[in-house]
Amino acid sequence: MVIRETLGTVAGISALAAAFLLVMQHSNSTYILPLLAVFLVALILSAILRGNPAVFASAGLLGWFAVLIDAPFSISTREFNALRRVANRGDEDAKALMAYYETLSPYATYLTIAVTILIVVTMAYGLIRGRMSLHQNLLDASNGIGDFLSRVGIVAAVVMFSAMILAIIYDVSQRQYLGTNPAFTNTDWYKFFSSTRVQEMEWHLHAALFLLVLGYAYVQDAHVRIELVRDMMRPRSRVWVELAGCLLFMVPYCYVVMKYGIENAMRSFDIGESSAALTGLPNRFIIKSMLPIGFALIALAGLSVAMKCIVYLFGPASLQRQANYYAHSHQNPAPQDPDLAADTRNA
Repeated sequence: MVIRETLGTVAGISALAAAFLLVMQHSNSTYILPLLAVFLVALILSAILRGNPAVFASAGLLGWFAVLIDAPFSISTREFNALRRVANRGDEDAKALMAYYETLSPYATYLTIAVTILIVVTMAYGLIRGRMSLHQNLLDASNGIGDFLSRVGIVAAVVMFSAMILAIIYDVSQRQYLGTNPAFTNTDWYKFFSSTRVQEMEWHLHAALFLLVLGYAYVQDAHVRIELVRDMMRPRSRVWVELAGCLLFMVPYCYVVMKYGIENAMRSFDIGESSAALTGLPNRFIIKSMLPIGFALIALAGLSVAMKCIVYLFGPASLQRQANYYAHSHQNPAPQDPDLAADTRNA
């Protein structure tokens, strides 16, 4: 049993990696179809072997959005014409891609619907097949994703914030020292740790810290909310708003940012982009790659919240108390658990 579940979790991780790589592929990539096949096979294996619910649900939902946004069975006319120009120059891969898109484009809508149905059926089968009920598995998956994002957020906060403080202290100390010893600017140490580099490192660390903790902030409901309308709604209405916001706006937007953020980071790497300042930091692609990573974490947070909302709306009453976090607001907090209140009084 343990070995089977471990293999199922490994298959889920493989499906999750394939889904993320699928987002990274450009329309002229020859890896789109193989990655899609790996994702579907790994997801089915994870469902059969009862992989970890959090990993399985994350892989399925992220892969589904990747298919919807990446449109692996068709490309635009402009992209097809660009591919034709490359093929006319004798590129065999471009010719193979042209044949691929010419064959599948007329059926792209039907193929996307078929893949969507396959993913939905596989996820339903995997969550129902678990040792507990569908809604309990959804709640466990949501909590598992939330725990992962919390760990990432806490580690990022400790590491990035500590490094940023050290960089600021060093920058201030170095400036003060230069006032007493201007010749220090001629040393190799200063040339490597120049004031410009240190200041750029400060905002790089700040940007990375901000992006890596956004998912943690959302699952903890610690982000800024302007509840002019939502605060006046009833609990179930608030959950419906939260669910619609996650699935219709938040997660799709995160995928768009991931797709173009990855392209931007890869372009920066290809051209060897560095700071506009002559004495600034090289390898600008490192900080640019943090954008898609951060938004991938936010997408996971949105999926975690969406699953908890589904449990609250459609699950049994016994689980609603555990999933009612987004049914309330800061002005209208959730009622205290009577069992917890009794334990507190007894203590």
